[in-house]
Amino acid sequence: MSLTKDTHLPSDEELTVPQEIVLSTPWLKAVAPYMAKQCEKEANEFMLRRKESEDPRAVLKEGAALTACGVNFLQSLKRSCLPQTQKLAECVDQGSAKLYMSKCHDDQKELDACVEANMNLTRPKLGYFSKLHVYDSATPAPQVKQRDYKAEAAQVLNELPAEYHLRKDYRKYNDWRYNITES
Repeated sequence: MSLTKDTHLPSDEELTVPQEIVLSTPWLKAVAPYMAKQCEKEANEFMLRRKESEDPRAVLKEGAALTACGVNFLQSLKRSCLPQTQKLAECVDQGSAKLYMSKCHDDQKELDACVEANMNLTRPKLGYFSKLHVYDSATPAPQVKQRDYKAEAAQVLNELPAEYHLRKDYRKYNDWRYNITES
């Protein structure tokens, strides 16, 4: 997307959310499946609107709602399962240099039990987010704008002055293709 002087850029107030999500990678790996499951509706709405509009400025409200959902989830997780989350995040951090979770299954089971008991949220099965899901949005899809390039070109040509010189010395594609060795 190219920017011109007519392009409206959002102000700082439009871009500011009350609280950003600032997590280290081990913490994010520890809580990502639960947060993605909890905020699935907001994430689907955001991604659908983002793809349909093809303009990130149009989905600032949906992005702010998704961030707010993530912050609310993390606050409730902190209130209910902080020790288990810390234990899993430390295991991910200290378990391997590449932050693999393969050595942390026992800690993950503890966090699974805590989240299920206190937040009524089960960790999705492996591959859940890789499967296709159909999402029906409450907001209607935007109208697709189809440009009529032939009509636009005809209008431009009609607006040219009568004495405007159009090139007649071009070679047609077929002439060029057959005479490439002779050039």
